[in-house]
Amino acid sequence: NDVSIHFEELTLTNFDHLNYNAHTANFDKNLLTYPLQVRKWEKGDYFYPIGMKGKKKLSKFFKDEKYSLLQKENIWLLCSDNRIIWVIGLRMDDRFKIDPNTKNCLKFDISDG
Repeated sequence: NDVSIHFEELTLTNFDHLNYNAHTANFDKNLLTYPLQVRKWEKGDYFYPIGMKGKKKLSKFFKDEKYSLLQKENIWLLCSDNRIIWVIGLRMDDRFKIDPNTKNCLKFDISDG
């Protein structure tokens, strides 16, 4: 089951027009370090889930979401400077989200193969 990731750069003039769902993530471009990397999760990985306070280990996140070993093995991460910015298709990292001051946005969309 192949998944494609597409991205585009947006200049924001209206903070409200961006949609959020499991298949779309919007990041403040100026908070990212390049190149971005896509990788599998590793023991000890953590992120700051959007909508939550503080950091959370990925292993705990997966347990709370009741993911099986197979599901966990099929999860990919989008990283900036080895910091997780998106558990792809699941949850963004709060540190890289756009806010009303964001001028340049990177929008990522995933779609099945």
